[in-house]
Amino acid sequence: PHIAYHGTNIKVIESILIDGLVMPSTVVSSGLRICPPSNHIARPTSAFGIADFSNGIFVTPSIYYCSDPAYAVTFTYNDERLICLLECSIKDGSFQTFRSTVKNYVAHPGDDINAIEWRLTNTADIEIISVLFIPVIKSKTEQALLRAKKLDVDLKSVE
Repeated sequence: PHIAYHGTNIKVIESILIDGLVMPSTVVSSGLRICPPSNHIARPTSAFGIADFSNGIFVTPSIYYCSDPAYAVTFTYNDERLICLLECSIKDGSFQTFRSTVKNYVAHPGDDINAIEWRLTNTADIEIISVLFIPVIKSKTEQALLRAKKLDVDLKSVE
């Protein structure tokens, strides 16, 4: 098997853990129909020679790529800003690879930008093995204080 990652929104983690990663248009146990986000390739658009390209499950071998805001949505927990990623096991030979569809993504060491998106069409070929919570900002308060200092703002005069 291969290890791959899927960036997502914390709001859908419970559904994903109950129903798994599912194909678009699937109605999950909560009664909601799963649709690609509005900032992704729309259904039934053709791309890379595939009709209805977004009708698949997408993962990437790059933890950096799935951490991009196009996929991973930040959320707040206590004083931190985090993103939620899924680490998955992918069956050999079960996916097609594609180049990046994120226009402003800057490749990191080890990224193959021409094979960074993996598309699966069989939900049985993917197994979620862990949920990762990655800190983006360890302390919003500390970041605000650093920004104020950088901008030369006297916080005592703001009170």
